Amino acid sequence: MNKLSDIFFFVLVFILQLVLSDYVHLGPYVFLCLIPFLLVNIPLSRSPHVALLIAFALGLGVDVLSDGVPGLNAFAAVLAVAPRKFFYRLLVNADRQDKTEVPLPRIVGLAKYLKYLGVLTAIYLIGYIGLDCISFRPAGFILLKFLASWAASMVLALLLTFPLQNRKLT
Repeated sequence: MNKLSDIFFFVLVFILQLVLSDYVHLGPYVFLCLIPFLLVNIPLSRSPHVALLIAFALGLGVDVLSDGVPGLNAFAAVLAVAPRKFFYRLLVNADRQDKTEVPLPRIVGLAKYLKYLGVLTAIYLIGYIGLDCISFRPAGFILLKFLASWAASMVLALLLTFPLQNRKLT
């Protein structure tokens, strides 16, 4: 039953990402993304190859089912999920005592969770915005879009995180 609830959770957030991509436009400076939030919720016990395949499938699914450039979300998702175990050990589990499968704020602490989610979101947005705006936009626009998108995506991810505080981990 727990695996089924995890699949339902991923599908629900994926559909929310599709709705955000197609219907919520906050101007040229804000890109709302929930894929990094999903990447944080992939259990750390999954092999890196499986995590990369999940990230690629999520990104490509968003690209194909929304009005995106095919491969842009997939590239950014793979770029963000590749170093996730490194950043988990660096930012959340520095003493290597924690055996958490999925880091949640109630388990690892809000500050550690925010750092971990923030870094993965930043890597995702660097990949996405970097490829989306390369050589077509001034550097100031790209920086402003990155900062606004990062802040808005973090707030959105936190709004989704707090209802999941009592979620049982697999």
